[in-house]
Amino acid sequence: MNLRVQAEADLFDTLEDSDGFGLPVELINPDTGAIQTKSANDPTLDLSGQILYDTLVVDPQSGLEMVIHKPVVTLRRSSLDVIPEAGKGWGVRIPETPDPTANKTLHYVERAPEDGKAIGFIRLYLTEVVQE
Repeated sequence: MNLRVQAEADLFDTLEDSDGFGLPVELINPDTGAIQTKSANDPTLDLSGQILYDTLVVDPQSGLEMVIHKPVVTLRRSSLDVIPEAGKGWGVRIPETPDPTANKTLHYVERAPEDGKAIGFIRLYLTEVVQE
């Protein structure tokens, strides 16, 4: 078997499996208003991925590292109906905490996705929607 095909198949276990790191994710397409909640690979399964809730950044003024709440979602490309793009208004709902039953909060794709096309994943950098 081709190594890239095997790597993409392994992404189910590492990104989507609820016994592992998989948490539910909802994608809102700004062009159609469609909300993807199910995997394109298996419509009986919820769309899920790995969510890192905090990001390590360097404070430009002090030069010190600090942790900020900026979620990053990694999804299997083959599970997506459409690949989200930054600057297009894509909405992403994720649990507030790493608990699949937690309330979901709405985020937008903040910057261009990091695309691991060669092995089948996409990473979305999110910013929380602030309501006034």
